[in-house]
Amino acid sequence: MSYPLFERFPGTTALPRRELCDLPTPLEPLTLHVAAARLRVKRDDLTASAYGGNKARKLELLLGDALKRGCRAVITFGAYGSNHALATAVHASAAGLEPHVVLSPQAPGPFAARTLRAHAGLGTVIHPVDGWDGSREAVRVRRELTRRDGVEPYVIPMGGTNALGATGYVNAALEVATQCEQAGEPLPGTVYVAAGTVGTAVGLAIGFALLRVPTQVQAVRVTPGEVCDRESAHSIFDATLALLRACDASVPALEFGDLALSLREEFYEPGYGVATAETLTAVDAALDAGVPAETTYTGKALQALFADSAAGVLDGADVLFWDTYNSRPMPPAGDVASLPEVLREYVAACDAEFGVKG
Repeated sequence: MSYPLFERFPGTTALPRRELCDLPTPLEPLTLHVAAARLRVKRDDLTASAYGGNKARKLELLLGDALKRGCRAVITFGAYGSNHALATAVHASAAGLEPHVVLSPQAPGPFAARTLRAHAGLGTVIHPVDGWDGSREAVRVRRELTRRDGVEPYVIPMGGTNALGATGYVNAALEVATQCEQAGEPLPGTVYVAAGTVGTAVGLAIGFALLRVPTQVQAVRVTPGEVCDRESAHSIFDATLALLRACDASVPALEFGDLALSLREEFYEPGYGVATAETLTAVDAALDAGVPAETTYTGKALQALFADSAAGVLDGADVLFWDTYNSRPMPPAGDVASLPEVLREYVAACDAEFGVKG
């Protein structure tokens, strides 16, 4: 399976990778009522047959590293309805690694309870915490698993965002360039993508910068500022570029200022996972166009795209919407009674407000 990063910078083949994804994901026309001259969608909802979405590209490298190190379990983080936490549980379990997830509270939403039911079916070991910072609980779990297994568990940061995870999206930018070249089409001028921990957006921006093209990445923040901010983006950039250049000295010595990256913060409120009327309208438009979307991540990115179109920003532009959602079938639901009490109560609250989602 082609991996453009490895082909362009052969030294990066030293990076650990467990193939999870069906690459390249489709690059398709998208019909929405916006002012762009050309609108396309990158179907990363189809990254992996077991469970798609943008996390699978990151997990290829992260789980490859965990297996290389001989780990027996993984620990990761997210909100109650985190697609990243579920994707990690799905792909870690398939790799023979025991999944542990530290989950933080979020407002009830239409899809979060379905995610928790899937965790119950998978047998994910869930550790609920009171706030966004799960580091103390992770330290406790890490010590416990190390004593049990005789080897440390592999810790995957929230969103799979570190240098290895972001590298999966450096490759994704190069993948788009290859697809455009093969189809005889131009590269997009602007990319809209949801930014939870900003690793996907930074990886894309690095990839386009390596190509020396002016493609602008509009990273639409969907998480609190302490999780996703410019300082975090700068840190991820530094670590990712250092990793790539350590593998292959021919990787250009970019500066953070070389990235065409805009962090859009005006669509976050009223908070994580809270659907606004504008978000719901954007999601419905995408679904009508045959593109899967939801209200926490992709809906916010689409909301930004629609807002920019209404403001005339996209007149004549070549735009790409990056669909980071999972459209593959969900893992079979398990018994809610197996979840920790606080999550049983949360599922009941979601069901009462939104009904049970299949």
